[in-house]
Amino acid sequence: MRNQIITKINDQLETATANYTSTNDKVLDAVVDANRKAVDFALKTVDAITKAVDVPAMPELPFAGRFELPEFPTAAEAGKRYIAFVERAADMNRDLNGRVIEMLKIEESKPAAKPAAKKPAAKKPAAKKPAAKKATAPATK
Repeated sequence: MRNQIITKINDQLETATANYTSTNDKVLDAVVDANRKAVDFALKTVDAITKAVDVPAMPELPFAGRFELPEFPTAAEAGKRYIAFVERAADMNRDLNGRVIEMLKIEESKPAAKPAAKKPAAKKPAAKKPAAKKATAPATK
């Protein structure tokens, strides 16, 4: 009886998790596609702006030779990095969902043995309290 109930629960859980997994995959694919379109739009916008507007050269900065200035990624490189991050995040989400679904399954097991009847605990004898010492009056000479 117990194994039949577990089997029914697992079957229903399998159907529910299959629906959840397919819906989650569709949502994650939509998120990745939307981000790709947003990055593509941003790159096209940056290209159009740089072609339309002359960007002045960077002015000479005093003491710039003393410091190592960082090189910033181009818009295309930043877009590639961002899309790679979004894809990794989506894969991590899929992996996490798979692990959670695996933890939800109930394993069939043998019925548990009945616990042995418990005997009432033997009463411990009450500990004797030490007799209170009477306060002694200070000795007079």
